[in-house]
Amino acid sequence: MKRRKGFIAILILVLVAIGVSGYCYQSARTPEYALDQLMEGVKEHDESKVQRYADLSSIVTTSYDMSTEILARDIGVLQKEYPDDWFFRHDTAFMKKYIAERRNDDIVFINRSLEFFLNPSLTPIGENDQKAQWLAGEADKFTQHYTAKLDNVERKGDWAEATFTIKGDDSDYGRLVPEMTVKAELMQHEDGHFQVMRISNIEEMFPPVVKGIEDYWTLQGWQ
Repeated sequence: MKRRKGFIAILILVLVAIGVSGYCYQSARTPEYALDQLMEGVKEHDESKVQRYADLSSIVTTSYDMSTEILARDIGVLQKEYPDDWFFRHDTAFMKKYIAERRNDDIVFINRSLEFFLNPSLTPIGENDQKAQWLAGEADKFTQHYTAKLDNVERKGDWAEATFTIKGDDSDYGRLVPEMTVKAELMQHEDGHFQVMRISNIEEMFPPVVKGIEDYWTLQGWQ
């Protein structure tokens, strides 16, 4: 799963980094303001601002666990859809064991990739850092070919759910996932500010993302 573990990192990085348009806000204590500050923090490579408005650890962990749970559950379906991909030639029991054995290392790797993305001047130390730096660079390429529009924000007490439409441009990267809906949950803290906590529609996003990854391997010339 050397490159496979990267697809979750790329997805998370792209969701954090793509520019969002179409929203307005009246005060700092709104989810719209939090999203605005998050995007500004990413553009400025202001890690402290990003951490204030997005719980990256929570986003990474929940996205990883939900994605790999679907992967193990639906491995038989994936075998039929992608018969030439050796990675899908296993059963659910094998995948659950495989994922459990590498979960902690994968999550560390994804978080390290985020560090390189937000701190481009960081110097990699060792092979894993070099891979994380490369992945951050690939994520940056994706951000150049995707945009996101905020369609709706629904408040639910101390929580809110933001719905985005992500679209790719007419390029090799942009055509990998032409259009996709993403929903993010935000929590309001005691000081009133909102923070993105998790992506809530991983189940819906999984099929187009997997197809995009398969096409990405082909684009890169990987077997």
